[in-house]
Amino acid sequence: MTVTTRRSGSADRHGILALMQASRGDDLSPEERAERGFVQGVMDESTLTRLQEGSGVFVAEEDGELAGFAMSSLPGMFASGPAKETVDAVAALAPAGTRFFLYGPVAVDPRFQGRGVMTALLTALSRDLAPDYDLGSAFVEVANAKSIAVHRHYGMDEAARFSIGEREYVVFTFDPTEFAERSG
Repeated sequence: MTVTTRRSGSADRHGILALMQASRGDDLSPEERAERGFVQGVMDESTLTRLQEGSGVFVAEEDGELAGFAMSSLPGMFASGPAKETVDAVAALAPAGTRFFLYGPVAVDPRFQGRGVMTALLTALSRDLAPDYDLGSAFVEVANAKSIAVHRHYGMDEAARFSIGEREYVVFTFDPTEFAERSG
């Protein structure tokens, strides 16, 4: 079977929101969440619609079944929280005039993990956004050991760190043209 990727549309919203909720790991211990990875935050349909109409939400499918998603957003969409802190960190570090986007959250259905779905999603997202943006950025909570390892595996730069309350985050950045050129 072949995994395909595309920009998501309104018909995908229910599946994306369900996979996002299932990927939060709320029923796991902190150790299990760190090992398996987790998606933070909650999202409603109106926020998902804004992201889809903006820089985009990408889905991976196999035979019409949702295998995973990768969201992207633009600076200014979020007034507070980790996304806002990430925007501030990247804006302070990047050269003046750098056009950047945020990527994430990303979730892959456990049945499809280890099959290149995240690579395919990151490649599709980068191919779509690379012509208009110089830099992609993401924030990952330090407690999410799986996600930290994945971002390091992809060779993304650990550009900054910040804390909100008791939670510590790493800001990863990457050149989307680098990922757009992958065969995925």
